[in-house]
Amino acid sequence: MNIQQKSLIAGALLGAVLGALAGYLFSRGYDMPRDKAADRRPLPPAEIAKVGLGVMTVLRSVAELGERA
Repeated sequence: MNIQQKSLIAGALLGAVLGALAGYLFSRGYDMPRDKAADRRPLPPAEIAKVGLGVMTVLRSVAELGERA
């Protein structure tokens, strides 16, 4: 197995773990009592865009790190 295959597998495993953690953290808010559940509002598009830009920034940083190695 060459270094490209090893890094692809490691990245996939790390991404799966981080994705599961993100899902857990996001869903923790749904475990609140019923009286507070009525106060929930939909996520504003600006917040979703912030998260998307943050993910893209991290991916760009990882790509730059790979170019330097």
